[in-house]
Amino acid sequence: MKNRYTCLLLLFLVGAAEAQTPYQRVYTTLNTKCQNATCHSATSSDALKFDGNQSAVYTALFNVSSTNPSSIAKNEKLVKPQHPYFSFLLRKIAGASFDTDLSIDGNEGAAMNDINGQPLEKKEIEFIRQWITFGAKQNYSGSEPQPNWALVNQFYDSLAANGIDRFIPKPPKPATGTGIQLRMGPIFLPITGEIEQEYLEQQEVNFPYLPEVTEIDGFMNQQSHHFLLFKYWNVAASTNNNSSDVDNLAKVALLTTSFDGDKDLTASWQNDANLVLPTGTALFWDQKTILDMNYHIKNFNASFVLPCDFYFNIYFKQRSAATIEMKSQLSQQTLSLIIPTGIHTIDYSDPVNNSNPRETRYLWMMAGHTHEWGTSFDLYRKDSLGNVAEKIYDGAGIETNGGSYYDNSLGYWDWHHPPIEYWPDLLPITFGRYGSKKAGLMSRAVYNNTTGSTLGFSTQTNGEMQLWYYMYTSEPLATSTAINDNTAKGIYFEVMPNPMNNNGKLVYDLKNEATVEANVMDVTGKLVAQMKSENEEPGVHEITIGNGEKLSSGIYFARLSVNGIVYTKKFIVSE
Repeated sequence: MKNRYTCLLLLFLVGAAEAQTPYQRVYTTLNTKCQNATCHSATSSDALKFDGNQSAVYTALFNVSSTNPSSIAKNEKLVKPQHPYFSFLLRKIAGASFDTDLSIDGNEGAAMNDINGQPLEKKEIEFIRQWITFGAKQNYSGSEPQPNWALVNQFYDSLAANGIDRFIPKPPKPATGTGIQLRMGPIFLPITGEIEQEYLEQQEVNFPYLPEVTEIDGFMNQQSHHFLLFKYWNVAASTNNNSSDVDNLAKVALLTTSFDGDKDLTASWQNDANLVLPTGTALFWDQKTILDMNYHIKNFNASFVLPCDFYFNIYFKQRSAATIEMKSQLSQQTLSLIIPTGIHTIDYSDPVNNSNPRETRYLWMMAGHTHEWGTSFDLYRKDSLGNVAEKIYDGAGIETNGGSYYDNSLGYWDWHHPPIEYWPDLLPITFGRYGSKKAGLMSRAVYNNTTGSTLGFSTQTNGEMQLWYYMYTSEPLATSTAINDNTAKGIYFEVMPNPMNNNGKLVYDLKNEATVEANVMDVTGKLVAQMKSENEEPGVHEITIGNGEKLSSGIYFARLSVNGIVYTKKFIVSE
């Protein structure tokens, strides 16, 4: 009989533990494992106080400023909701042995052990990280996103059993003084049930001065669907009623979309990519900027709990008055998107076409998007008569389209990873009304709906989308001509042969004596070859490309500067 009572008691305790709310689980870990009369109590000198009831401990931690000077310099709190990597508590209980993103520096003491001198279990640390990521709330409503102990437990039990680390490799951080690295995640996806999820998370960034952002490199799980980076108009906009993720992650659905709130889309990724802005342009961010991150993830394999992370490296420097601001535009058809069963072609005009007065935007990059029933996606320029003038984005093509080039083009429309098209010297497009006619951009998507029912707009892949995104400036680059433009300023300039098998040449014809400089860059903007500035006589000149140094197969740009005017030619190196 005694054994039976013991078993019943154990079952009761296990059931009670499973019934704990997220904060109750965090409180139990801190209160029972990390405090006694001399350690992390009201009588200790440490700022982290874990004694008292649940409300007292929560009040002592939540959004409370750190007292450690090094932590204060990082703009940390003891617990900073949605900011696990800027929460002093988490870094103290985790340390570099758990995750190098949570390392303790030499001025912050050592990583914290429990009252028996042992580190907390990894699953306990992870759950506290998840709790902070999900807003560090004392109480969650039944419908809002919250940390899931069962997923964390399942993941770390599997890790201990088979030793397979499912986390993506950490990318290197920018060199000190050149940039910062931010991270959204990990977010754990289950094996069954809700294996596709999409979240919004706010993150605060503090710069040492008014910055201009020149590059953002994104790194993500291959199972990711997309990552969208938004910037709130100001700090107040991040806390008003238009923002769905003020105090917790928001789960994206039909009524809570990625685009709610007073914010602008800054950049997007469908896979790992370096967003290197053209020289002389930059993103203009505030010294204190609130970002809104949208991560759409899916456990395609669904045979193990998947931890999803997104890292991005932000490179910046002090703002210059001469720099041109790079802006962004997102256009999408939402409630008006209706796709019956069968094959249908649907056009959608950019709302900017309706602008008055007219404006010219100088496009740098563009990407389109559908879900799995999309079979084609193109974008066209519309002229002042409202007519479709020319295709500028062919989502399934490989032609250069007026000198632009494709990144990740496969020769067919891949809705998972649509191609990105760039115009390094910017493509001017005029938007606005000409009487009753509208000029600007129009998308044309083809869908093959085989579901047997009518599809509408959905943020999930069981519905559809018609969306495109582009980055642009409101003024041209001062020293550039249009790409592949041989005649605009009376110069002949070619790359021969094109495509080439490693070795080729730049050929150009000078009508007058000029100062000439040439270089070759890859698609990321990295300099791979350069000729020093020289004064040259009129006539035809040649510069050898390759010259014994093997160029990897891929897309390159040759840039020729003639008296400060830059001409650009795309060329391809084949195998």
